[in-house]
Amino acid sequence: MKTKARVGLLAALLMVGIGVSVAQKPGGSADEQAIRKLDKEWSAATQSKDAGKMVAYYAEDGSAFPFNAPIATGHEQIQKLWAGLMSMPGFALSFAPTKIEVAKSGEMAYDVGTFDLKHNDANGALTTTAGKYVVVWKKQADKQWKAVADIFNTDK
Repeated sequence: MKTKARVGLLAALLMVGIGVSVAQKPGGSADEQAIRKLDKEWSAATQSKDAGKMVAYYAEDGSAFPFNAPIATGHEQIQKLWAGLMSMPGFALSFAPTKIEVAKSGEMAYDVGTFDLKHNDANGALTTTAGKYVVVWKKQADKQWKAVADIFNTDK
């Protein structure tokens, strides 16, 4: 009788464990999915070449750490950074996460990914530059995720 009870308890615990892992694993947490959605929208926003749209993904006190340039902090500086990048002839940018990790507290997250930057070289030929990035996200008082640190650099 004790063996049947143990087997039953073990089966019940196993079913609960499977239920929990199924509920959390397939697409990640709601916060992870929210960040994936933001990444997709943010990447699509680059096609508009509207630096104002780009800045909307950053917290008011957020910072961008571009390659070969100083840190840009705050919406005004970040908008100038993006306006400069987007003004390059042939500019096109796409990026996507390869990993998103949300803190157990649900207040912070980070996002690691890759990007392709297209622009014309000095001779006017379209070139593609591959790179990688890390974005640190922070949930704001209004529960929206905003980038507080965005670092990106090229592979070469």
